[in-house]
Amino acid sequence: MGSLEHSLSLLSVYGSLKANGENKAKYSRKLEGETISEAGGGGGSGGTILLFLHNLALGDSSAISVVGGLGSSNGGGGGGGRVHFHWSDMSMGDEYLPAAIVKGTINIGGGFGRGMGQNGENGTVSGKACPKGLYGIFCQECPIGTYKNVSGSDQALCHKCPFHELPRRATYVAVRGGATETPCAYMCVSDRYHMPNCYTALEDLIYAFGGPWLFGFILLSLLVLLALVLSIARMKFVCADELPDRVPTRRASPIDRSFPFLESLNEVLETNRTEESQSHVHRMYFMGANTFWEPWHLHHSPPKEVKEIVYEDAFNRFVDEINCLAYYHWWEGSVYSIFSVFMYPLAWSWLQFRRKKKIQQLREFVRSEYDHACLRSCRSRALYEGLKVHQNHFFLIDNF
Repeated sequence: MGSLEHSLSLLSVYGSLKANGENKAKYSRKLEGETISEAGGGGGSGGTILLFLHNLALGDSSAISVVGGLGSSNGGGGGGGRVHFHWSDMSMGDEYLPAAIVKGTINIGGGFGRGMGQNGENGTVSGKACPKGLYGIFCQECPIGTYKNVSGSDQALCHKCPFHELPRRATYVAVRGGATETPCAYMCVSDRYHMPNCYTALEDLIYAFGGPWLFGFILLSLLVLLALVLSIARMKFVCADELPDRVPTRRASPIDRSFPFLESLNEVLETNRTEESQSHVHRMYFMGANTFWEPWHLHHSPPKEVKEIVYEDAFNRFVDEINCLAYYHWWEGSVYSIFSVFMYPLAWSWLQFRRKKKIQQLREFVRSEYDHACLRSCRSRALYEGLKVHQNHFFLIDNF
């Protein structure tokens, strides 16, 4: 049907299209009153159906048949015929459309022999050589994960895509018209990964700097440089703040005699510091490593050296306030833990910064906020000089 110059645009078969071989029946003749049966030969071979067309539609329960004919007694079956599809103007690539929709059957079997006869050979079904990316009699797309870069109809021409070209988090996808070259089309298994390497945003950054080893070396170098800069900045700007502040000498001012009942306290407040008689009584060291998990703390019971100069109940309340103030918040330790994992030099700087802040808070509390109520001496309470906070290798409190 059709020709090279005038191909059928569409052949729809709803029924049967046959070119079957002829069946041979046995025959008999009479000889001297007796009936004698003789072989009638083999079945006829199936014919040839040659189709020049663009598209084929073979409906349900429809058939194209070129089967061989049945043989007679002791005769062999006929061989199957040939069906050939010559596809015209086969579309390729993004313009590809299936050339055939086959829901029926194509019969090319050989005929059955009778008696001692053999069955006939099966016929053949062939098609025009398919272009790149397509295979088979009906020129369908190569399976997903394969490609075909030559003309031909054999499925063996659809080669598997190179596995090393497929990223670890990717899978092959179908391509209209079939894959014709490598690398084969693929897509990432999740939207969180980015083409073409199916990396996360962090992995893209790492490989942009030459891979994990080079990126790790660059990051380590930056952290070391940052640690050096912070150390230099700490020595220049932080160490100066850790020195004990000088208390300016109070200038003498005229004593107000208009309130006699305040005269003794007024005289105490106007006493020059250089004239104060200071006597060191005891030095109490904080317990603990001053870290986020082991903060500083004082024991509640006053040492025996200071029991005679302090009120024990007031001293215990003072210790509670100091211990509460020396305790770190939970978020400070969390920040330190995060820095320890990713940037340890920055974690060390964060610990030193919080320690410095904690020391300043304790100094300010003892110097300005606490009323020194634990001291028995009225003069020490009035001058706010009975307790002092210093920083050395250990944290200490002096009683005067």
